[in-house]
Amino acid sequence: MLLAACAGNPSFREGNALLDAGQVEQGMAKLEQALREDPHNAQYRIALLNRKAALVNGYTSRAEAQRQQGNDAEAEVLYRQALTIDPHSMVAQQGLAALAQERRHRAIVLDAESQFQRGDTAAALDLLRPVLQERPGQREALRLKARIADAQAQKGTGRLSAAFRKPVTLQFRDAPVRSVFDFIGKVSGLNFAFDREVDPNLRATISVRDASIEEAIAMLLSSTGLEQAVTGERSITIFPNNPQKVKDYQQLMVRTFFLANAEAKQVAFTLKTLLKARDIVTDERLGIIIMRDTPDMVRMAERIIAVQDLADPEVMLEVEVLEVKRSRLQELGIHWPEQATLSLAGANATSVGSNPLKVSDLKRINSHNINLGLGATTINAGATDTDNNLLANPRIRVRNKDKAKILIGDRVPVITVTTNNGVSSDSVNYVDVGLKLDVEPNVHLDDEVAIKINLEVSNVVKEVTSKSGTQAYQIGTRSASTVLRLRDGETQVLAGLINDEDRKVGSKVPGVGDLPILNRLFGTQKDDSSRSEIVLSITPRLLRSVRRPDLHEAEFLSGTESSIGVRAAVAGPDLGVTQPTTEPPPFVRTPMSGADDAGAPSPQSPQSQPADKPANAGPGPKKVQ
Repeated sequence: MLLAACAGNPSFREGNALLDAGQVEQGMAKLEQALREDPHNAQYRIALLNRKAALVNGYTSRAEAQRQQGNDAEAEVLYRQALTIDPHSMVAQQGLAALAQERRHRAIVLDAESQFQRGDTAAALDLLRPVLQERPGQREALRLKARIADAQAQKGTGRLSAAFRKPVTLQFRDAPVRSVFDFIGKVSGLNFAFDREVDPNLRATISVRDASIEEAIAMLLSSTGLEQAVTGERSITIFPNNPQKVKDYQQLMVRTFFLANAEAKQVAFTLKTLLKARDIVTDERLGIIIMRDTPDMVRMAERIIAVQDLADPEVMLEVEVLEVKRSRLQELGIHWPEQATLSLAGANATSVGSNPLKVSDLKRINSHNINLGLGATTINAGATDTDNNLLANPRIRVRNKDKAKILIGDRVPVITVTTNNGVSSDSVNYVDVGLKLDVEPNVHLDDEVAIKINLEVSNVVKEVTSKSGTQAYQIGTRSASTVLRLRDGETQVLAGLINDEDRKVGSKVPGVGDLPILNRLFGTQKDDSSRSEIVLSITPRLLRSVRRPDLHEAEFLSGTESSIGVRAAVAGPDLGVTQPTTEPPPFVRTPMSGADDAGAPSPQSPQSQPADKPANAGPGPKKVQ
């Protein structure tokens, strides 16, 4: 019918030809013309709809690809071409709406970026909130939100500004602690407040060269048994380092970690074991961990989770199993009769060897009334060669340390009859027969894969019937099990599973059939030989290997045995502390046995020492009450 319709309407033929040539508009116009000429032709209508759907799908797929790459102009052109063919295409309409929304979101994100650069984080977050509500996966908005969150965390969780990480040199011996902090405050511009339980007579000795102010403060606190609580970019509270004061002053934060690969329970156990974390709640349904602890603990937990929450390695196993089976059957010789039968001719004749003859019958036996019966004589001369090749080439993708199974064959039913109180019942069990392959890969860091392989090849040899009539099967099996280690793309061939059978069956005339040449004239022999071999080749292809974490993720300071946690200043640049600048550090001349530092530069800045003391002042700074 379609051929007849095509032959009967030139417009339909022209339209198809134009579409095949790439002239979409002209071709679609011809198809629509053919349908207008014959509006009741179902073939024309179906062909037009199929052509429209194919073209629209092609345009929208290409438009979506351009949109994902950020080529909005090209994507818009393709969406509009799709609407030209089908003005009611919902995919094209939604694509144009998504492009308009994306342009609007980018403009809002640029405005939020400007607000963030001016320091107005609240306004920036207010601008980002509707963007992320309309499109939670907007990448630019997510990046800006993460930067704002980092800035707020650095400001609100006890991180000093970068201006106070410049290097400084301090030398004090047996000086009052409050005086030392007062001097550091004058040099750096920091404000220090002391808890009422800080001993006013507490003294300290410190010698620091080319260290950041944060690091100098950390060393001073550690040596005097004090602790700090940073309440702002320029404000620090000093208090005794005891459990009660730590509870009073130490700020806690709540952080929610979303896990992509690791199990929440295992990660929570790791955090509790290593960090002695205080409050941890897991949600297995969402794969999240909610943690409430100090900022230092949260930062360390973030690093531990980054190392532990990695995607499992995956490997593609290319397996080839070849079974080569060759059989040869040869039968040559003459099959002579193996028995002879004598019988008496006539109505009352009996066969010799059946009923016994009477003595009177023997008088009538002669060459005319004796029949001799011989079996058939057969000349055998035939040979049959059979070659069978069974090839299986499965490719299976498996995750690290998971098992994968391949079965190519049949499931043979085995019926078992059970009798209970005279009532019989049948139960059917199935046995897998064929090629069975079990593999379990283990991906190592050096792009090598250790594979545990279990190969089994089985076939039904014959059926076995029991005395009760139940049928079973005799199954022949060849199996191999090994563990090997291969590099990515390396092929290993396992062979040697050979089954070799030779059968010889002969029938011959005794005596003369044993002679080497005459045995074929006075006998026949059947030679049946078969040989089968199984060859297995396996090649691992790493799709995702084990990622070795960076050194700054795998190694970082974690505090002392009694106080887990570390300040960023002590940990150095791994925790985001800037390196010392090249500008000369301010030098402080303090009373250390009255001796001057011979190698120290002379003070060049009024911040090098207190403003009310000359450069060669004898006594140290006054105690701050």
